[in-house]
Order: sequence, then structure tokens, then C-alpha cells
Amino acid sequence: MNPRILVVDDEEHIRTVIEKFLGSEDILIDVSDGTKGALSLLESNQYDIILIDKNMPGTDGLDEGGMELLRHIRAKHIPSEVIMMTGYATLDTAIEAMRLGAFDYLLKPFSLQDLKVKINRLLEYRHFLDPAKTMDLYKTIREQIFNLIMNKSTLSESDLDCALTSLNEQIDSLFRFVKECERFVLSHRDSLAHIAGYAEQLKTQNPENEESLHLIEEIYRHSNNRL
Repeated sequence: MNPRILVVDDEEHIRTVIEKFLGSEDILIDVSDGTKGALSLLESNQYDIILIDKNMPGTDGLDEGGMELLRHIRAKHIPSEVIMMTGYATLDTAIEAMRLGAFDYLLKPFSLQDLKVKINRLLEYRHFLDPAKTMDLYKTIREQIFNLIMNKSTLSESDLDCALTSLNEQIDSLFRFVKECERFVLSHRDSLAHIAGYAEQLKTQNPENEESLHLIEEIYRHSNNRL
């Protein structure tokens, strides 16, 4: 199924360029010129990714409608992932958005290739066997890295050592999960290989039964395709 993306930006030319580009990439696109329209679309549609302009008017009249929308998405537990777009990016801005739950951010003006890389990276995470767990682990590790960056100068050596140990444990947990996924895939591959082998044997044992032979060939073909 093609991914579906919502683009929320009060600048029409940005919406148009992104919509045209992503549409050429076989991605389903909806667009909104502001927070109010986006809230309406979120009531009736589900999106894999939401691209949000941070500095646009919000429902409160202030100029951080993107952050308001991000808070709404997280408060309502909407399962979409967010990429924040901003023309005023600093490290603090990026950390603030990602601590609120944004997956990534883009600094305007950005290239369409950078946008594609960010989207593909996010979609790769969403295609894990357990995407929710993978994403939670990723964000937990990222949060700890942010805390180390922000607090390194004020941490004692023992506190820094504890923080690094905790971070290492989270990284180990992520890779244990990846290893378990690989084990499952390898087991699945071995099972399909056995099925293909049995189907090949049956083909030689039932050469004159046309109906059975057709079914066996279908099993063999699908097994090999899945491999």
C-alpha cells in the first residue's frame, strides 16, 4: 500500500512543490494551509507521515501553530509520525520538537532530495516487524542523547557514567530486538525452503496428474517468490 502523507504549511508554493514532488513518488498526498484545516483532515483520515510547518498561525493566533498541531497529535495518540519544517531552526528548536514526539525536522529552504531521504528513513522504521516498539526504542535512545548533550557540562563524572551505561543498555535492547527479527526472518526463510523442496519432490512423484501438478507448481512458485 502506498504511504499517505499530510502536508501542513501556510505557504502555498511550498505546499504545491511538495505535493507535486511526492505525488511523482507514488505517495498519496493531502495538503492543508493551516492548523484548523489539518485538524479537520485528521478527524477523517489516517496518515503515515505529517509534514508540519512550525512557524504558522495557530488556532490561538500565535505563530507556532506547528507546535500546537504536534501537541494535539500526541495528546490524541494519533499514530502518524511527524517531520517538522522550520525556517528558524536551532538545536533548541529541533530538540523541543523532537521531545514533543516529532521524528525529525527539516530546515527551510531544503532540497527535495533531503525531504525524500527523511521520508524514506521514517518509512523504513515503520516497516519493522514491530514498528511501534522500534520507534519507542529509537525515541528513548534519542532522548537520552539529547539529555547528555544538554547536561554534559553540569554532570558529575559518576552521573555521566551512569547516563552512558543506561544509554548503552538501551542500544543493546534495540539490537537484541533487531536480532530477534532476523531470527524470525531466517526461520521463515528455512520453512519456505523446505516447502519448495517438498513441492519439487511431489512434481516428480505425480507427473501424470495434471490438476495436482498445477497446484504443486503454484506452491513451488509462491514459496520461491517469498524466498
